[in-house]
Amino acid sequence: MGKTHFGICCVCGAKRNMTFEHIPPRKANNTRQVKSIIDPIGFFENNQKFEDKIKTIKYKLGNQKGMGGYTLCSNCNSFFGSNYATEFIPFYNELSHFFANNYNDIISKSHNGYLDIDIQANINFFRFQKQVVSMLMSTSNGIYKKYFEDYLLNEQNNDFPNKKFKIIMNGYLDFNLSRQTGQMIGANFSGGTEIVGSEIQVFPLGFTLVELNGSNKEKDIKVGVNITEWAKLGDYQQKLGFSLRTYTNSQPFPYYITGVTLQ
Repeated sequence: MGKTHFGICCVCGAKRNMTFEHIPPRKANNTRQVKSIIDPIGFFENNQKFEDKIKTIKYKLGNQKGMGGYTLCSNCNSFFGSNYATEFIPFYNELSHFFANNYNDIISKSHNGYLDIDIQANINFFRFQKQVVSMLMSTSNGIYKKYFEDYLLNEQNNDFPNKKFKIIMNGYLDFNLSRQTGQMIGANFSGGTEIVGSEIQVFPLGFTLVELNGSNKEKDIKVGVNITEWAKLGDYQQKLGFSLRTYTNSQPFPYYITGVTLQ
């Protein structure tokens, strides 16, 4: 009999055995073992220069199932898989193939570590965004579930709390990336640390959930596709074009926190 993982669901708050949530979904080529940073908070509290302390960072191997964790109850996991992931996976995989097939061309045209790529998509953007939100609830360990529980569990709800949060999407060309980031840690006015959002940074797409609290950090996010208002686009498939800022390499920490250009 397999090991049970009792906990609190990161979306509905139920206390029960948790199921493994793949982030991104397993059918989005997420089947490899991952590595994660052992002490991310210690990294930020270290006063060394970034280029020095990054050399000493320590990792641990993650679950062999792929990227993700035991964060959702079976009800939420099944609901998201049936209603949102099916709209997310085709575009995600199509972009993966495009990046892999055009890797050298994108690299040659990139400047300062990135290239803005014009994308034309024909998907249900409303449900795509909801899948992104469900993943970000898991990576933030459910600290924002009170804001998003009904938004996610009522498939027709389009009332995204846009005065409190925004979501930025970027492309990542590094298809050897085998880790995910999670909660974003920032400094507060008392000199300590606080959670200021959550991030997923994997090939080919990364997503940053930003908590809008009036900080200067949130103003620093000026690049990427703001998918916050995709909640208002309607529950149907439609065509939309956008420019996707695509970074040629990943960073071990969210660009939002480090302030370091991805190169």
